[in-house]
Amino acid sequence: MADATRPFSEQSGFFNAFDHLRLYWRACLPERPRAAIALVHGYADHSGRYLPVLRHFAGLGYAVHAFDYRGHGQSDGRRGHCDHFSDYLSDLDVFLRRVREQSKTLPLFLLAHSHGALVAARYALDHPEVEQLAGAILTGAYLRLAFPPPKLKVLLAKVVGRVVPFLPVGLPLDSPMLTHDEAVQKATDQDPLYNRTTTPRWFQESNRAQAEVLARAAEFCWPLLVLHGGADPIAALGAAQEFEARAGSTDKSIVVYDGFLHEVLDEVGCERVWKEIADWMEKRG
Repeated sequence: MADATRPFSEQSGFFNAFDHLRLYWRACLPERPRAAIALVHGYADHSGRYLPVLRHFAGLGYAVHAFDYRGHGQSDGRRGHCDHFSDYLSDLDVFLRRVREQSKTLPLFLLAHSHGALVAARYALDHPEVEQLAGAILTGAYLRLAFPPPKLKVLLAKVVGRVVPFLPVGLPLDSPMLTHDEAVQKATDQDPLYNRTTTPRWFQESNRAQAEVLARAAEFCWPLLVLHGGADPIAALGAAQEFEARAGSTDKSIVVYDGFLHEVLDEVGCERVWKEIADWMEKRG
């Protein structure tokens, strides 16, 4: 792997979503970038947790942009909630337009994790031809839960969701399910911006999006790299494999990391994942 030594600046601020909700963004920008990366975080997550990734690839010469979508991190909105899944798609569309404007003619890669990968995959179905897009990298793609949710909770979500769709419900995830890296686990547990609840409407909307992405996978035509932990206890490996196999892209591949948990970008040994991404982009940028 090339040494991440190129100087870069760090910037941050806010922009308005389609409905004027305020969304937070951050970027690591080298002076003469070779290409651009737009990073989309996962559910309950936020862009600040990806600073090591942003800084690493900026050091390799990539202009790396990230944002917190609604209800997450430093962005506005009910925590972990969406009225409609299309709200996430609109947030991503505004973000990508901003990145393309700033990147001008640079090749653009989309790097999306977990629920962010679900948003990216669903977005691709409606935007098969995105100007400048050189490829999509999906890590720990949340296309199906790796465990069956309790039937009672599913029933309650349907019933309560009709009355109080934004009711906060405890998120049944612990930091040891994310990564074996104890430092990352501790940082996550102490992170005030990391969300620890979900809502009935979010659960229903995400389930619908998952079903649609898998059913329409043949319509996905972007160059595609899928990276997944072989021991991921949150996002089903089988669903990621199914999506990659059925995707309509003529340039696609999947890499499974034995023993890795959900956050492959933060796992012990994540340098292998970062190199995989860098090598893949090098051939396409």
